[in-house]
Amino acid sequence: MNYKVHAYILGRLLQVEAALLAAPLLTALIFQEGQLVYRAYLIPILLTLALGQLLSWKKPEDIKVYTRDGLVLAALIWLVYSLLGALPLCLTGELPNYVDALFQIISGFTTTGASVIPNIEAISRASQFWLAFSHLVGGMGVLVFAMTLLQGLGPSSVNLMKAEVPGPSFGKINSRLKDTARRLYLIYLCMTGILVLALILAGMNFFDALTHSFSIAGTGGISNYSLSIAHFDSLAIDLVCSFGMLAFAVNFNIYHYLLLSRGKDRIRSEELSWFTVIVLSATLSMSLNILPQYLAQGQNYGRALRDAFFACSAIISTTGFVTADFNSWPLFSHLVLLFLMFVGGCAGSTAGGLKVSRVGMLIKSGLQGVRAAFEPKRALPLRWEYRAVDQEESHKIMQYFIIYVLIFFFCLVVLSFDQVNYGEAFSAVTSCFNNVGPAFGKFGPRFSYASLTNLSKLTLSLAMIAGRLEIYPLLMLVHVLYKLIQKPLKN
Repeated sequence: MNYKVHAYILGRLLQVEAALLAAPLLTALIFQEGQLVYRAYLIPILLTLALGQLLSWKKPEDIKVYTRDGLVLAALIWLVYSLLGALPLCLTGELPNYVDALFQIISGFTTTGASVIPNIEAISRASQFWLAFSHLVGGMGVLVFAMTLLQGLGPSSVNLMKAEVPGPSFGKINSRLKDTARRLYLIYLCMTGILVLALILAGMNFFDALTHSFSIAGTGGISNYSLSIAHFDSLAIDLVCSFGMLAFAVNFNIYHYLLLSRGKDRIRSEELSWFTVIVLSATLSMSLNILPQYLAQGQNYGRALRDAFFACSAIISTTGFVTADFNSWPLFSHLVLLFLMFVGGCAGSTAGGLKVSRVGMLIKSGLQGVRAAFEPKRALPLRWEYRAVDQEESHKIMQYFIIYVLIFFFCLVVLSFDQVNYGEAFSAVTSCFNNVGPAFGKFGPRFSYASLTNLSKLTLSLAMIAGRLEIYPLLMLVHVLYKLIQKPLKN
């Protein structure tokens, strides 16, 4: 591995993070939030710039990023961004425990939305903006964002994008990487701008519309209010947010092909069909399940349908906004929401989870196995997106799922040492690993993760990064670090 190239790229990307930190500093100046907040953001900016300059002062002659390099760099950059991005939250005194600050900003960059802040209204506007802005940057990916800005990283840096773009496969839309990144980000930012305008028209002020749009675009879920979207109690805002969350959970390649007038072929997407059916089925079943409870409270089916649709949109998109406390809903609705947490959005979207394509292929593979037991002599190829899936791709899906289950179980074991019951621990790991945010019990919509020990918070923080980067980059980084530590021990 070429560590000089790694250091140079990391240094350039740290300079980008310093520029990102200038946005909440500007917010603090606009809202005149005082010297403490100014210094809390200015110091990390200067530190990040200095580190970036130190690492990138000499450009390597040949910048080549191989697949393994891309995996390691992706995990390393997300960790370093989080370690530095947590500093302002700590320096303001809003989260004096650095582990809490780290958990919160990792939740931001990974677009999870899990929080350790019981009363988010009490923190500065600058920090509210920083948490929401981290969703916007992390949604499409910090590396994809950097590709649109930085020069001279070379064509082989496609391996960086491969390590970060979510989904079972990576489709290179354009022959030039920089064009690909710019097209994707242009679509992303235009959709975000439309969402800001829609929320303003629905009744939000500009700052709320901006921060909530950032959260929806990144499918993150951090709100400026402890009650989340329920604070507004507006049908118009609920509908804009619901459809917005679903829109950002769809594969962005579809939007790209639509713009190129080639959408006729791409709209014929099996994954999109599965996604639509899951959303409609989950909404209808949950609305009927919670209806007796709503009628007993003097509410009608329209309100039950509205809350069920919002909850379904928020959970399957892994945004995690709430309008109703689904903690109080019946068990059947809890099971539906848990299923949606695991499924997540489409490949190539900003949503987390296993992805609809993986879940669809796993279900089809299971049904194929049952059919093969009854018809052993009949060849039954696995088909997805109207084509046969080769055996190698099928094996990769199964391997990913096995590793996913093992890591999930490990996180569950760590949380078992905390003062939580099995259901709460299971839902917390499910929510954080799949980048959703709220869970059930003491981690439900009306609560936070503040009661957990530092060990549990660090474990869930790593689970959030593993879920956002889809496991392999973090495992590769651990492997490389292990090898580096092992070398001097052997000598």
